[in-house]
Amino acid sequence: MRLLAKLFLVLGLLYGLGLAGFVALLPSPFTTLPPGLQGLATFTGGAGRVATTLRLVQAGFAGPVLISGINPQSQLAEIEELTGLESPLVPAQRQQIMLDSASTTRENLLSLQIWATTANLQRVGLITSTYHAARVRALGWWLAPELNLVLLPVQPEDTSFRVLLREYHKLLAAPILR
Repeated sequence: MRLLAKLFLVLGLLYGLGLAGFVALLPSPFTTLPPGLQGLATFTGGAGRVATTLRLVQAGFAGPVLISGINPQSQLAEIEELTGLESPLVPAQRQQIMLDSASTTRENLLSLQIWATTANLQRVGLITSTYHAARVRALGWWLAPELNLVLLPVQPEDTSFRVLLREYHKLLAAPILR
């Protein structure tokens, strides 16, 4: 019985230390694009991700762009409207954007890998939420190790402890979830 209690104590301590480390190591939101990016990608699901991507396109990012995780019936014009852009994208900007309907982070990464390989991209900026960055990095190393992903975190609206705890659990489960 004592051995079991000690085991639970050690596991609880490791869990707590891991959670504390996860929260302490959340990246700061990016402020400028690093040089040398050949493409940009974003996975929907977090506030600000898609809007940030579209604003970067409007600001002159000229490489191809992937927005993954959208509803298959969605059109780019609808997405632009939902993001609250001050002005719509011009036709040349719209042409560089590809939409994909992956539904999980794993599917998003696999779609990203296929897109980058097809477009012959080696260095891709990936816009994600600060709390999502660790899981995306871990899954990226596992699912797309040949791709040089540069994480570009944005600050999500909801950074409550509940959200951080849920994302920490997803990070812990990432190796076994499909």
